[in-house]
Amino acid sequence: MTPGERGAAVMSYSLAIVGALLLQSVSSQNEPTISTSEHAALPVEGDAYTLQCNLTSTFGLPQESYWMKNGEEIPETRSPNRNTEYKLKKPRGDDAGWYTCVYTFEMSPPANATIEIKSAPDIIGHKRSENKNEGQVAILYCKSVGYPQPAWTWRKFDNGVHREIDNTSGRFFINSRDNYTELNIVDLDIDLDPGEYHCNATNMLGSRDEMILLRVRSNLAPLWPLLGVLAEIIILVVIIVVYEKRKKPEDSQDAKPFQPTTTKTRICARGIQTERPVC
Repeated sequence: MTPGERGAAVMSYSLAIVGALLLQSVSSQNEPTISTSEHAALPVEGDAYTLQCNLTSTFGLPQESYWMKNGEEIPETRSPNRNTEYKLKKPRGDDAGWYTCVYTFEMSPPANATIEIKSAPDIIGHKRSENKNEGQVAILYCKSVGYPQPAWTWRKFDNGVHREIDNTSGRFFINSRDNYTELNIVDLDIDLDPGEYHCNATNMLGSRDEMILLRVRSNLAPLWPLLGVLAEIIILVVIIVVYEKRKKPEDSQDAKPFQPTTTKTRICARGIQTERPVC
């Protein structure tokens, strides 16, 4: 390659780089600008909270705007306004998450901005009690709302102390994912396993704890109603037999021999004369 060709190639490469930078600068200047309300942390129960987005600059005319939560569109939020709002009337733990305001345009792709709403966890679903027979498997679970997603721990209230559950015995298995946790206890022991179990959800904003009562019954428990009925029948039969045995001697003592009555009749000249019966 001659020096002149080399210089031309360098010039072309330099022009391409400058053109790309200018195009990127122009495109970035044409991108819409959206101002939003601040990220917030909600109490589990609190006053109303309003999310806001304002389309401050745009290259084209906006068609409409709408809101999304955790990637799903919120119904009845579409409007033609550049300044859009979404109100959380009574914010709770399940209102936490990622909120996105989206603007659509006629001649350009949509633009959006995201607001993060955090909340301490709140346990909304759990088994209050569980009844199982010894040797069976017990499944205890808890479900929470709130954001960020919590870290889960399980404890058992034993002799006045909350002891964190471990798997040294090989019978306890904990499965936790996102806002759900599950404790499996296999081969239940009637002496060791009954009691209070606590699930705990914790994130950077707070912690929540709920209790589940586990009862373990003997394997003979299903037979207890039948054994009770059999016992009642046996007692009734014994009472009848004893009553019959006591009744027979009394009946024999009260019985008297049968003696027929007789009458003597004498025929007299004047008519029939009947004497009194003689026993």
